Amino acid sequence: MSEPKLHHYVPRFYLTYFLDASQKLWVYDKQTDRVFATGPTRIAAETQFYQLPASIVGTLDPLSIEKALSDLESRASAIIRRLVTDVSKAAPTGKIFLSEEDRVTLSEFLAAQHFRTLELRDLILYLLKDGGLIDNNADLEQQMAFQFMVLSQSGLLEEFAESIYRSIWLFAKNVSAVPLITSDHPVCIKTGNNRMWIKGVEPLRDGNYLVFPMTPHLVLYCKEAVYWAKVKGYDLSVSPVALEPDMVHHENCGQAFMASRFLISSTSDFGEVRDFIPSIGAGTYATNASSEEVHAVERVAQFLKGRNKKT
Repeated sequence: MSEPKLHHYVPRFYLTYFLDASQKLWVYDKQTDRVFATGPTRIAAETQFYQLPASIVGTLDPLSIEKALSDLESRASAIIRRLVTDVSKAAPTGKIFLSEEDRVTLSEFLAAQHFRTLELRDLILYLLKDGGLIDNNADLEQQMAFQFMVLSQSGLLEEFAESIYRSIWLFAKNVSAVPLITSDHPVCIKTGNNRMWIKGVEPLRDGNYLVFPMTPHLVLYCKEAVYWAKVKGYDLSVSPVALEPDMVHHENCGQAFMASRFLISSTSDFGEVRDFIPSIGAGTYATNASSEEVHAVERVAQFLKGRNKKT
């Protein structure tokens, strides 16, 4: 049997949670300002995206990364399916059972999802070039080889997964008529003061927390445990606070911030996030920002400027 050539950097099983009644996904393309409908097999994927470069394959299977991700997805999909069902039935503050093994698996899945996308591939290459660790003129195979070496030897992926595992997990229900959306980079990170979304490769720390929309009606928060110690008692619980429309819009803007290109929804209405997108990297909402926050905005703007030149 031939190996699959189209590699999804957002799993198809996950995208099915955002299908509309006719089993289609609605997609907004940030680059072309176009809305269209498609199926989960045709979005957030590229040909041979995970195939290892010939220069570093050696005796390795060139599709070893794709196969490892497929195995992780298989294990995570069953856990997520059960969680979606259990949370939907639970009352506010109700506890959700998750074994230690399942928590480890989901931590690894979320970390892998953060690092496996086109957005993080571009970001890592930008950081390597910005630090003078890779030549700006390196060809695609050289860039892929550098990225593979960073992820396989730096410990970044393992540190991120560990920080997720040790965080406080809260499941929040969306009770509004406005659906949560997802994107081609569905794992978002926000600062503990709720002021900024973050593009980065560091583990959760200093109050930063992870936001992962599980369905249009459910979102998972993983909050760094020291800063958020006051909510430790709610670990693996349904949040006592349900999402209202303005809160949903806030989370959807995180998806707009992190997406490389595609925002994905169960409806065709992307009006509010379309209005938000021009502010990304512009500091529009950075009133009274600290010097660190200003620097972060500037770095995002520089990263996006380089991407726009490439496209």
